[in-house]
Amino acid sequence: MAHEAQMREVALRVPRESRKVCGWEAGFTVMELLVVIAIIAIMAALLLPALSKTKEHAKGTVCRNNMKQIALAFLLYSEDNSDALPWPGGAPGRANNNDEYEADWCAGGQNSIDPNLSSSWYVPGFGFNAECGSVYPYVSSKPRVAYDPNHKDPFPVYRCPSTGPLGEALRVNYSANAWTDPGRPYGKSEVPSKGLTAGMVVDPSRKVMLVNEDPKAMLNCAYQPGGAKRTSVFHLDRANLAFMDGHMESFQNKVFRQMQGKDADIYFNCGK
Repeated sequence: MAHEAQMREVALRVPRESRKVCGWEAGFTVMELLVVIAIIAIMAALLLPALSKTKEHAKGTVCRNNMKQIALAFLLYSEDNSDALPWPGGAPGRANNNDEYEADWCAGGQNSIDPNLSSSWYVPGFGFNAECGSVYPYVSSKPRVAYDPNHKDPFPVYRCPSTGPLGEALRVNYSANAWTDPGRPYGKSEVPSKGLTAGMVVDPSRKVMLVNEDPKAMLNCAYQPGGAKRTSVFHLDRANLAFMDGHMESFQNKVFRQMQGKDADIYFNCGK
């Protein structure tokens, strides 16, 4: 026993790499463990932002794919309806079982319910009803159904994964260009009462069809350019937009704000 004690004492006096004596090797010291933990913490701090960016990039990709599918549905609808494009729905609730607005791409909406109060999210009539909209059969391959204020089932293709619980409660996170509605700006005139046709769109690759709108400001599914409070969801500071020819693009925050602000005529007025 005395001999073993002596051997251990000798082992502790030499460098760690030489501490293997008679088949025995010393473990890590407290200081060594603390250094390892510190290194792991530093590596985690460096990697987490990169992982967060990768996750948000993936969400942005899903969002663009969803918008692309809906944009193609708009074009398919026009092919089956004498070139007429779906209406954006410029007022909350106007397509709720109202035949006059059956061309609206989405039904539902509210003026009096505050979307920022979570207690309002589950009351009848809150949110938007994609299944009542004119493009729903082209998106889902299912027939359009009548408006039901109690309907709360979500449809993933109408959802942006970055909009959180409010976006899920609204059920539709995209808005159509409000200036495609009858009576809205078209060139130096206005969109006719029968609506806009695909053939009427000047430079369709530059005219906005859909915006990934911030759900905090959504009272309907029509995006009104120039509004200070209405803006887009930004994926890594980039806004997803679908255009009238069906293609997708992403724009930096400052560029999008200019597009829907002082350059609104260029990107939203389909007659210019």
